[in-house]
Amino acid sequence: MRSPIRLWAMAIDGLEEDDVAGWRDVLDDAERARVDRLAVARSRVEYIAAHALTRRVLGETLGEAPSAFHYEAGAKGKPVALVAGRPAGVHFNLSHTNGLVAIAVSRLGEVGVDAEAVDRNVNLAVADRYFFGAESRWLAGLAPAARAEGFLRLWTLKEAYIKATGLGLSQPLDEFWFEVDPPRIRFHAGDRRTTRRRGGSTSACWSAASWWPSAGVPLPGTAGCRKSSCWNRPTCRSDGLARGGVSL
Repeated sequence: MRSPIRLWAMAIDGLEEDDVAGWRDVLDDAERARVDRLAVARSRVEYIAAHALTRRVLGETLGEAPSAFHYEAGAKGKPVALVAGRPAGVHFNLSHTNGLVAIAVSRLGEVGVDAEAVDRNVNLAVADRYFFGAESRWLAGLAPAARAEGFLRLWTLKEAYIKATGLGLSQPLDEFWFEVDPPRIRFHAGDRRTTRRRGGSTSACWSAASWWPSAGVPLPGTAGCRKSSCWNRPTCRSDGLARGGVSL
C-alpha cells in the first residue's frame, strides 16, 4: 500500500544558475517575477529548485504537466494548487535550506515539511524560551556534541506542524510538544484555547516522521541530480542526506 504522504527532497549543493535555467520554464509569471527580485544568486537557485520540484511532484501525483499549476492563498494563507482555475484536490508544503529543498504532498489532509542544514549555527538558549519543558529536558539529556542536531530535530518537527496547520508562529510553540524517538506530537489536555486553535484534533489525528544523518536512515525520494539534464529522470536518487535533515 502506498503511503498517503509523498516526500521528495533534492540536494542542490553545487548547483549554479546555469544548471537550473531550464527549470524556470515550468514556473508561472508570478514565480519568475519573484526569482528576478531576489538579489542573491544562491537564493534564486534555491527558489527555482524548490518551486520546480513542487510542480514536478504535483504533476506526477495528479497526472498533469508541471506548468499546468497556478496558486492562490487559502483560508489560512497556505497556497492552494489550481489546475484550469479549479482546486487540484491535493495538499502540499515545501521547504528549502542551504543545500536542500523538500516537498511533501498528501491527498488526505494538511501536510507540513521543514528542512534544515545540520551545520547551521544553533542557539540552544532558544529551547528554554520556545520549547515545552519535556522537550528541553530531552535536549539537556543529550551528550553536548549531539545537542545542536537534537535541537534541529525538535525545531523541524515543530515547524512542520505549524506549517501544516497554517497558523505559523501565531501558534505558540510551547502549546504542544514532541517525543522524538519515534516522533509523536502531544498536546496540553483540557486547554480550551489550544483545542480550538488546533480544530479539536488530538495526538491521534497527526503523524510525524523525520530523517537525519545521525539516524543512519536514508531519506526517501532524495534526488541526487546535479545538472538540469537530470530533471527529467524522476528515479534519480541518492542513498542519504549529507548536510540536512527533514521532518514532516
